[in-house]
Amino acid sequence: MTDNPYRLPRTAVPSRYQLELRPDLDAATFSGRETVTIEVVESTDELVLNAIELEIDEATLDGRPLDVTYEPSTERVFLSDGDQIVPGPHELRIWFRGILNDKLHGFYRSTYTDPDGTTHTIATTQFEATDARRAFPCWDEPGLKAVFEVTLVVPESLMAVSNMAEVERRALDNGTVEIDFAPTPKMSTYLVAFIVGPFVATEPIDAGGIPLRIIHRPGREHLTDFAAREGAHYLQWFADYYGIPYIGDKMDLIAIPDFAFGAMENLGAVTFRESALLVDPATAGQAEQERVAAVVAHELAHMWFGDFVTMKWWNGIWLNEAFATFMEMLAVDAHHPEWKTWLEFSPARSLSMVTDALAATRPVEFEVVAPAEADQMFDVLTYQKGSSLVRMLQQYLGEATFREGVRRYLVRHGFGNTETADLWAALEEVSGEPVGEMMASWIFRGGFPEVGVSLEGHTMQLRQRRFRYLGEEDGEPWGIPFAYRDSGGEQRLVFDTPATTVDGVAAPVVANAGGHGFYRVRYDEGLLEGLANNLGELLPLERYGLIDDLWASVVAGATDVTTFLGVASRYAGESEHAVWQTTTGSLGELVRVVRQDDETRVRSFAAELIAPKASQLGWTPSEGENDLARKLRGLLLRALGTLAQDEHTRTT
Repeated sequence: MTDNPYRLPRTAVPSRYQLELRPDLDAATFSGRETVTIEVVESTDELVLNAIELEIDEATLDGRPLDVTYEPSTERVFLSDGDQIVPGPHELRIWFRGILNDKLHGFYRSTYTDPDGTTHTIATTQFEATDARRAFPCWDEPGLKAVFEVTLVVPESLMAVSNMAEVERRALDNGTVEIDFAPTPKMSTYLVAFIVGPFVATEPIDAGGIPLRIIHRPGREHLTDFAAREGAHYLQWFADYYGIPYIGDKMDLIAIPDFAFGAMENLGAVTFRESALLVDPATAGQAEQERVAAVVAHELAHMWFGDFVTMKWWNGIWLNEAFATFMEMLAVDAHHPEWKTWLEFSPARSLSMVTDALAATRPVEFEVVAPAEADQMFDVLTYQKGSSLVRMLQQYLGEATFREGVRRYLVRHGFGNTETADLWAALEEVSGEPVGEMMASWIFRGGFPEVGVSLEGHTMQLRQRRFRYLGEEDGEPWGIPFAYRDSGGEQRLVFDTPATTVDGVAAPVVANAGGHGFYRVRYDEGLLEGLANNLGELLPLERYGLIDDLWASVVAGATDVTTFLGVASRYAGESEHAVWQTTTGSLGELVRVVRQDDETRVRSFAAELIAPKASQLGWTPSEGENDLARKLRGLLLRALGTLAQDEHTRTT
């Protein structure tokens, strides 16, 4: 037995589940039976599975009845008849009953009301992280993959969906139908799905040979076209990017009325909150379309990174989600470059840096004992910081090298389970760079560095320390994949010591070239002034980073407000929404903390900075104007009225 009571022993492992479920939507219950093919690898006197909120009516092993003992505190069940179970293949059969709960996890019941006022009931699943055990007894750990053959017995008036395509249905005498679905590829229990209800499906469209449908409640057909087009594009795009075909036989994107998360990457049956899937492009703004595209791309990215290759245990969930977030943005940016995805992501990355600069931050990856502890990973440090770290590494290694390393990782571990180090190893093999050593400093400790940059003659001096708002710097240096640009072009190096020098550097110097590094930069006075006077030479992400880093330094007490305002005053001609967002946001924070007699001066400064650009944009959208320009107009007019308290704006 393992010492961790939340982990299952490896004396027996499953290879195939034949699973039949009969949900009763009116009674909010279900019954089921399963036949599990297992391999006993070490002689044992009991089988240990996961089960909670289930009643097991009968269990047999190779036809022998087994006694059932529950351990609710660890969500385990013990099956034994007192005899030894010898190594080799065995057949476990279990008959069980459960409830369709109203907690939005496990196998749960949901309702919606149609326009006529009629209430309809559905049954659906949400198994991540460890709620498959609420639907059927199972080895509910990501590292214990198996094949699943699902059969659903449902009223003939309802639609039933599972991970794979329907292969056969049989009408029964009591008005129900028995539906068999094709066997799944080898996968983890948390990816199993079954959905039953009064749904309808769009006609399938071809996504690189895979039929893709949008499944939804009746009356919402007009909201499905955008998600269908986006889904078909991304499913093909990821197959091309990874160089590996999608492993399922169909793809259903399913809009669920009651859903706790944005979406869930069940293989072949991705469930979504309705607002994250259904949208009318004729009336929806770009922000709504961006959200749908991003969530669809995120979940389809998981079909490879998460479903095809899966973490061994829940400490690795960060990489699942961080990588899918990174791939989501990579795919959306390639498909919709006009949305400026990476630039618009910058405020979210900054938010994760704010959290990560606190003394109470956490490492991106940490030990998970009880699976519930993995819930702590679903935050800005996993999604925003984690994806930023992946982006930083991709930019340092180069797109072609990074892509080949990821493909090698997926091919090597297909249908299997991995740890974070396995990805670093594949990238290291392809690139020849010390990826594992470098990334360990980012993943297994909280916080991030600030890089101090100065120039004496043609020698650039670099210093790194942990960036914190309060408290002393601590810890070993980070292995920073540092990029800079001078008059000779862009250069890259691994900066992994407290300080170093680089010779042959000629001003102007742009540190964090490209703007994708997850670190802050603090320039000496001369370099800062030179950049502020030549903002037009910087990329939008670099302009964003310059003002964002400077304000963070003010908050940390390392830079005076006068210096910040001096640089901010050069941003009057800025045209990018994200850059204005951090600039006006910083001024808004400043207004809240300055003394009352300084407040008027800050508001006047804001008015002088914002008014020219706001006046240029005007109050009325111009013909052909894109959504980012509209967002910028709204941001600036709002800032004029609230931050600058411009009377004309407030009364117009």
